[in-house]
Amino acid sequence: MHAVLSTRILRSSSLRVRSVLSYLDAGGGKQRESSDVLLNAHAVLNTVGWGILLPCGVIAARYLKPFADPAWFYAHITLQIFGYALGVAGWITGLNLDDEDAKGGDPGKHGAIGGVLFGICTLQMLALFLRPKKDHKIRKFWNLYHYSLAASILILGIINIFEGFEIMSPPAKWRGAYIGILVALGGIAIMLEIVTWIYVCRKKRYSEAALHGATVGGTYQFEKGALG
Repeated sequence: MHAVLSTRILRSSSLRVRSVLSYLDAGGGKQRESSDVLLNAHAVLNTVGWGILLPCGVIAARYLKPFADPAWFYAHITLQIFGYALGVAGWITGLNLDDEDAKGGDPGKHGAIGGVLFGICTLQMLALFLRPKKDHKIRKFWNLYHYSLAASILILGIINIFEGFEIMSPPAKWRGAYIGILVALGGIAIMLEIVTWIYVCRKKRYSEAALHGATVGGTYQFEKGALG
């Protein structure tokens, strides 16, 4: 009888242990699922913010200025603000991720670059409120500062996105899709560069021709009046 009772106790204990382990496994699965959602959100927010919207904002500032003033400025600011907002949201989600979630790469390096990127992009946003007027004597120094930070943000943002790809090890199609977007943005920039140079050169030529015509006409009128 004691043997039967002991067997029942062992079976009961075994069932309880299995129940506890199943519960823990389910909890771990939910935790893992939540971590994956956070990781994917981090990747999408940063890629769209730092890697797509900010470059589009730079393109707007660089190539729309000769054609649409001041519309280019509002397009530039809008893209930069949305890009910064998404980038910051992605950076914050990254702070809540563990290095154990990494499938490769160097999470420490990725996080360090992200922190630097957040810092200089914040400085860039603050500089907007300190922008001097066009005719101010320090405006050229502000422009140099603004352009330097913009270039740094673009370079660091793209580098860190590829660092993120190394860490996440997503399917090759996602890396390929982002490379395709970069190639498309680069092609648009080259095309707009050519169009802008043609437009500026023609505008300069027409201005010089108009000025020359006005000068010749003025001289003719002066000589005619003097002889008359």
